[in-house]
Amino acid sequence: MGLASGRIGDYPFRMKWRHWRRFGSLAGCLTGLAVGAAETETFRWVDTADPTAAAILAAGDRAIDHYGRALLSEVKRTLNTTTPALAVGKLHLPEYKLPAAAAGQPAAVAIRRTSLKLRSPANAPDAGDLAALNLIREKLDAGDDVPKILLQKVESPGQPPEWRVYRPLGLTPQCLSCHGPGESLDPDVKSALLRLYPADKAVDFTPGAWRGVIRASIAAAAKP
Repeated sequence: MGLASGRIGDYPFRMKWRHWRRFGSLAGCLTGLAVGAAETETFRWVDTADPTAAAILAAGDRAIDHYGRALLSEVKRTLNTTTPALAVGKLHLPEYKLPAAAAGQPAAVAIRRTSLKLRSPANAPDAGDLAALNLIREKLDAGDDVPKILLQKVESPGQPPEWRVYRPLGLTPQCLSCHGPGESLDPDVKSALLRLYPADKAVDFTPGAWRGVIRASIAAAAKP
């Protein structure tokens, strides 16, 4: 996955990572259903301007920033020490640890990347993720401004709610060695992709293109 951000024309995110900040809001009137093997999961959008959600958003923002910095660092380190073909299967942060939450504050409990154009099937979107991805794609297709951050509340019977903070993800130029136009990829990269990800769809991107989302899952602070 690549890392970048901003306004899109032919899907180009041009802003620096540090410039992704909250703006605008989504009315919390959209709901969805996800039918699992054993029970039904519901999700709804929450207005990012709602002051009662501020702590959740802050925790999600902080977690995504932390993960983003770690991923950028790993991309640069790996590409500086090995070839793109050898890097293909390495950029997954297997030792990554989520930032600790302050006492009495919401905590990040999981973080992941997902997309409409997958490389690894392990990153496939669930129903809530797909709603976020489709919302962004529809905004892009309509030429509308894309929300810099989305907030979703997911509820399952008998379980505490899961809050999801989504941030759009774009590509930096260095990402194109593995995600660029298929016909121009290095033959060794093509061979590695075919071997590791035979169903790969994550190619044919341009610099700054929208790649997908990073999602931070947040648990609300425990009540005293």
